[in-house]
Amino acid sequence: MIKLLFLLPSYVFGGAERTSLNLLSGLDKKKFSVSLVTSRKLYPNFQDVHLEKFIPIEDTGIDVWFKSPYRFIKDVSRIASLLKREKPDIAFGMMHYPSALLVFAKKFYKLNCRTIVSPRGPSIEYLKHFENKILRKVYLKFVFSFFCNYADGIVVASRGMREECIRYFHAKKNKIVVVPNSVNISEVALKSKEKVNLNIPSEYKILSASGRLEKEKNLPFLLQAFFKIRQHEKVKLIIIGDGTERYNLEKLAKELQVFEDIIFTGYQINPYKYISISDIFIHTCLFEGFANSIIEAMACGVPVISVNCPYGPGSIINNGENGLLIPPGDESSLVRAVLQLLYDENLRQRLILNSAVIVKKFSIDTMISGYENFIEKITKGLM
Repeated sequence: MIKLLFLLPSYVFGGAERTSLNLLSGLDKKKFSVSLVTSRKLYPNFQDVHLEKFIPIEDTGIDVWFKSPYRFIKDVSRIASLLKREKPDIAFGMMHYPSALLVFAKKFYKLNCRTIVSPRGPSIEYLKHFENKILRKVYLKFVFSFFCNYADGIVVASRGMREECIRYFHAKKNKIVVVPNSVNISEVALKSKEKVNLNIPSEYKILSASGRLEKEKNLPFLLQAFFKIRQHEKVKLIIIGDGTERYNLEKLAKELQVFEDIIFTGYQINPYKYISISDIFIHTCLFEGFANSIIEAMACGVPVISVNCPYGPGSIINNGENGLLIPPGDESSLVRAVLQLLYDENLRQRLILNSAVIVKKFSIDTMISGYENFIEKITKGLM
């Protein structure tokens, strides 16, 4: 049996956390013994997963993201102590920070376990949009390159992510595998039927967006477009999720005088009941490693409009066939795409029908098989 330590230092349930839940729920219990390191806040989402051990991240003292190099070094030491105590065969880091901690800990503390890292979002795009200080960019590029070089294996969710790791961070091609994220179609279908009463008048069309309310989700762009869409059509907007940007988004909605037509649901264990009642699902991220919310909306039978950001949406959507792609930052294109879908029923139905076909490619069984095969190869030293 493979002893797997899964490091997920997170406090908000988003795409990476859902992928983690799908993966850990489906791993073969006869082959894998799993210890999960995550927050007490996040753990209730994993209560139905068969775990050998739950280790609260709060007890380890480690952070969730890169702050100072000094803090990073301290966290590497803490993770090294955890690995020495737990003695896993495989230490798996989900997202950039845990990936870096595991690889640095193994390398500098000469540990015997093998490491698999899984950066979930585009690093170069993150640095471009959110890191302005040159020295910090140099520091982070070094850290990203280090874990891509010295990890025993790398799992990414899209071809774009694979090319980024190879081109910019010098990952070896034979060490990296693409395993797209998944959607549990039957679960989504069941949960999407749950009743929800938002008291929206029948003459209103409903738009929706889902995910963590963080800067990279680019939701101010959606609110600005929504302001213009309201000038043409009676519409409501449902924003599903929570995060550090919620206050700023609500403030912007009030400034635009659209707050009364927007419903902020907060975090929802079942987002599908809200997505399924919408006429259009809109995805506006600045960058994505994949785009879980797109395939979830497709599974709900809702047509999707997405910004064609690096790298995820373009690997799922064939423009005009199973969704609509718009150029990044083009507010007018988003307004036109929404109005087109609201007025053109033939287009709507074509997107919905084709989405139902494409979403079957992203089954949970396919994803789990990809991860299991890769983990077994790394354990045996075959990569």
